[in-house]
Amino acid sequence: MSMTSEELNYLIWRYFQESGNAVSALALQDETKVLEFDNKYKHLIPIGTLVNLVQKGILYTESELLVGHDGSIKKEDADRYGKDFNLVQALQIDKEKFPEIQAKGRFALEHEAEYYDEQEEEQQRQDEEQSNDGFIKTLEEFVKLDEIISCKWNPVSDEILACGGRDSVVTVLRVDVSNKNIKSKIELRHPFAPSSSAGKTTNEVTCLAWSPRGDEIVTGVENGELRLWNVEGKLQNIFNFHRGPIVAIEWNENATHFITTDVENITILWNAVTGTALQHFELRDQSSTAESLGVDIEWIEHDKFVLPGPQGSLMVFQMDEDKPIGKLLGHRGAIGVLEFNSHSRMLLSASDDHTLRIWRGGSCNSSNTFYGHSQSILAASWIDEDKVISASMDGSVRVWSHSDNALLAVSMADGIPIFAARLSKDKTKYAVGFMDGQITIYDVSQLVSQLRQSRSSRAPITIPIFGIFQNVKDANCVYDISWNHNSNEISVAYSKEGGSIISL
Repeated sequence: MSMTSEELNYLIWRYFQESGNAVSALALQDETKVLEFDNKYKHLIPIGTLVNLVQKGILYTESELLVGHDGSIKKEDADRYGKDFNLVQALQIDKEKFPEIQAKGRFALEHEAEYYDEQEEEQQRQDEEQSNDGFIKTLEEFVKLDEIISCKWNPVSDEILACGGRDSVVTVLRVDVSNKNIKSKIELRHPFAPSSSAGKTTNEVTCLAWSPRGDEIVTGVENGELRLWNVEGKLQNIFNFHRGPIVAIEWNENATHFITTDVENITILWNAVTGTALQHFELRDQSSTAESLGVDIEWIEHDKFVLPGPQGSLMVFQMDEDKPIGKLLGHRGAIGVLEFNSHSRMLLSASDDHTLRIWRGGSCNSSNTFYGHSQSILAASWIDEDKVISASMDGSVRVWSHSDNALLAVSMADGIPIFAARLSKDKTKYAVGFMDGQITIYDVSQLVSQLRQSRSSRAPITIPIFGIFQNVKDANCVYDISWNHNSNEISVAYSKEGGSIISL
């Protein structure tokens, strides 16, 4: 006596049809061969067959109570047979007689733990033992800030934070960590001059960049003006060649030069000491001159840098050279992220084509291409010389391996778009800001430890969460995130109200 899975599927499909569950029947019809059975056997199977077989199964289970394994007739239990015998009682008796089959992997129910094998089950136990307390921390606001749209901590001081506002003003704050308040404020003010090219009536601060030594900061606003200030707030120089909003500022490693780019795809190399513009690049896409080629730029040497080019290309330039010394082809969309790993000498890029690529020095072809994100990638960083972490507007955070050319770990946020993400200075935490205002801190150091212990597993694991902070205002999107030097605090800029400094 036996019944195949296809036969059972057909009986279930017939039951759906008979009970009026048309949508469920259609879904089962698309995934199985029930129509083939229906064409052959529908005239042989009466209405209500599935229910009838289940009722007979219940009766069979009840009859087993009367007969022993040796065929002897047991003494009748008058109390038991005086009651109605139902499905729950039959299942209970069957469970007592036969051990329950543990649900794993694809057979696990939604509320049950899913493991691919016994090794991953053991790994899960070890991960729980290694966690600090087994719970995700609820993070608290350290200091409340005024309304801001961008923020950058000083790279060498935990007390200094620069915040960009909507009114042409950058506020440099000195934070008193022990007393949890603001000790002092310095305003770095651009003259209010609306952008003539964009027709804007505002002049927001669009970009901030501290020098590597933390003693100077470049501020860029919507009308294209750039200003260089020292850490005490004194104006050092003014740069006025851009005519559109600044989208990226990047210093070289010895703080002698910086490059800037705007929404009109104009990039300028500046001498930070003399304040002069050394080179001017207009890398326009002839097929679509109005669209931005990218929103990031990167130095790969103290005198070499990479700029987004037409049709997703990357153009490598050297100081005092008007023409590119290299061209990297592969992306098919605007460039969202560029990050150079000075130790491995490899360049990471991410694009609106939903892919990440890794480039080796001396090669015009990418050594790795990572697919998996379904929307634009807005943040990506090197965790170490092998692993890369990325965040996308599809709501996912993913960790990739350069050497294995594979996805190592993933975290999904139920489709809530991610608007900002930053890796901490010590590369142990990853802060992600969502459209609904939530901040999630992922524990990268714990993830690396888990990956080291589960090398035999080919399936991506879940990225562990260190803590969560939820803004109380509804639909308060996260605009920007910045880590302090010691990687124990983050600053957050929101769309609707004042920013926050959050302590870990």
